[in-house]
Amino acid sequence: MAAKRRKTLRIRIAVLNAIAVSVSILITSSIGSISIASSGHKSSEQALYLLCETGKSNLNYYFKSVEQSVKTVSRLIDDNLDAIDDSEFNTKFADHVYQARNIFLEAATHTNGVLTFYYRMDPDITDVTNEKGFWYTDLDGKGFVDTPVTDISDSKNKCPWFWIPKETKAPVWLTPYDTDSLEQVTVISYNAPVYRKSGENETFIGVVGIEINYSTLGEQIKDIVVHKTGFAFIVDNKDGSIIYHPHLDILGMDPSERPSIPEEFYNSIKSEKHHIEYTFGGVKKHGYWLRLSNDMNIVVAVPLKEVNETWINTVIIIASVSLFLIGLTILVTILYTRKITKPLKELTEAAEKINDGNYSFELNYRGNDEIGELTAATNKLVSHLGDYIDDLNSMAYADALTSTKNKSAFDEALLELQETIDKSDKPIEFAIAMFDCDNLKDINDKYGHDKGNVYLKNSSVLMTRVFQNSIIYRLGGDEFAIILQGEDYKNREKLKKIFLEKSKDICALSKEPWEQIKVSVGVATYDHEIDRTANDVLIHADHLMYENKRSRKKNIDK
Repeated sequence: MAAKRRKTLRIRIAVLNAIAVSVSILITSSIGSISIASSGHKSSEQALYLLCETGKSNLNYYFKSVEQSVKTVSRLIDDNLDAIDDSEFNTKFADHVYQARNIFLEAATHTNGVLTFYYRMDPDITDVTNEKGFWYTDLDGKGFVDTPVTDISDSKNKCPWFWIPKETKAPVWLTPYDTDSLEQVTVISYNAPVYRKSGENETFIGVVGIEINYSTLGEQIKDIVVHKTGFAFIVDNKDGSIIYHPHLDILGMDPSERPSIPEEFYNSIKSEKHHIEYTFGGVKKHGYWLRLSNDMNIVVAVPLKEVNETWINTVIIIASVSLFLIGLTILVTILYTRKITKPLKELTEAAEKINDGNYSFELNYRGNDEIGELTAATNKLVSHLGDYIDDLNSMAYADALTSTKNKSAFDEALLELQETIDKSDKPIEFAIAMFDCDNLKDINDKYGHDKGNVYLKNSSVLMTRVFQNSIIYRLGGDEFAIILQGEDYKNREKLKKIFLEKSKDICALSKEPWEQIKVSVGVATYDHEIDRTANDVLIHADHLMYENKRSRKKNIDK
């Protein structure tokens, strides 16, 4: 009887332990499922934010380049006007227009995506000086052409680019409008009024502005994709109307039929609530918006069903694994009641570490049983997960073609550099080098993209060999960048010279165009008295690189 009682007690203890462990796993799985559901929404919000921020950066960078060109021209024109004496104004105004034309042509040529640029005089000034101004267009991408100017309509709707900056007396971005002079081409424009100061008097002269094609908006955000069908679009901040949508032919619609975002979404914009769930076209969506520098908003949205699908599948997997573990735990508990307490505790702690993202540990249990196997499998899983995550991080920042770092890595490096600038008590030393592989398009078109890839790879290899102490970043297409610090910063001019000399040597020895290395280079050094941000240095390097490209082309043409 005693033996029987001991056996029964042993079974009861085993069953009790099995029940306790089973309940623990069920509770942990339930809590984990709830946590994953919440985490899934947070991860989706974070992903939408990051993509929205990327699109905002791309658009704002482009808008800023247009604004910079217009403002630079406007300041130079103002200075030139102020220098004209009142008695000579009518006779020298034609010279002023000629100088303004040359200044604006230079600025517009260096600004990507410009469709037209103009300097139009107020009709009152035209009556006095007989000068209407000028209008240049580049409709085929082959260069700007001097186009006859049209008369300025008295209608604000037909000439918003003139009347709005005149009324507001300030530079302004205009929402898309059709320009009748270019066969119903839809454009957005940035315009600035021009004034002449004479003593305490200020006379309105006219408007300078740049128009860019409406389709340029889509080019800046077309690569933003979320889950299966998520995308980015642009809305007007003033009335919530949709300005650009990748799946809607906004321009093909009658203005009265063009859609706007739902009221609850528009209210969230007004209340500065960036995350929003809304219904559009009968589909419930999860979205995130950010304000652009030209008073528009970029929105990244994805169907809520796709957001939920990810975490629901994860919960199903966890539930299946949990059921399996419960069955295994019951079996092992019955057979090895006294042996499993400690390893199960270690496994629970390991699960918590994994849930916290900690993979730098190893379980010590080495029993020759199921728990020992589970422990070993967990150790392997943790090791593989750590390696896998490291590989993913590495792949996320690597350029697949050239094995250099990609634009995401460069953007992150630039942010870190900006943080260093902001936190440092004294000026830091660094420079940014920009590289542009010349004639890539010609090689792709004539010999095929595989030859163009060879050209890019060879160019990146030479950069890596010359700038051995720096990281090479491919920003996309034919552009590369390097942040020079330490020894490479000190030897930047020497390294630039070595790179160009080696390029010439390779070109001299290479028979085929794709085997040659013809790269335009611009190196800008950070000057804390001039450059407010690291991005200012990047813009300066980009300008120097394009100056180098023009110089090289000019020498070739000679």
